[in-house]
Amino acid sequence: MKFKLIRPTLETPFHIDWAWFDRNHLNAESFVRGQLCYSCHQRFEKGLAVEEVDHIDPETGEVIRMDSLRESILAHCQMQPDYLAPDVPVMQAILRVFLANNNQPLTAVGLSQRLRRSDAETLLRLLTASGVQNGVVPVKL
Repeated sequence: MKFKLIRPTLETPFHIDWAWFDRNHLNAESFVRGQLCYSCHQRFEKGLAVEEVDHIDPETGEVIRMDSLRESILAHCQMQPDYLAPDVPVMQAILRVFLANNNQPLTAVGLSQRLRRSDAETLLRLLTASGVQNGVVPVKL
């Protein structure tokens, strides 16, 4: 059986593959914790437990179960003006965009529109140049 590798394009959707962390013996919780804003990071450092919580999607009203780290990013961190500041490295900013949109797939074009600092072609090169970074991979269709 032959497999055909398809090179990602500007319209290829990407997302965070949480299983990538396990396969690479990395702790996804530590990765997410590192993306918290300063005030949320302080709350968890002072003993706030990481636990399963209900997050209510403000647009749909849907209740989604998730860990309290990701819920903090959705409910608070992403609203902070420095969350996607220009001094945040681009690959870290890409990870933060996916965390802030609850890991909904985005293309390089969509990422470029959210980041407003890199063109889509540059982001696509970064996403595909040197293997998987931060668990961000093309969505398997």
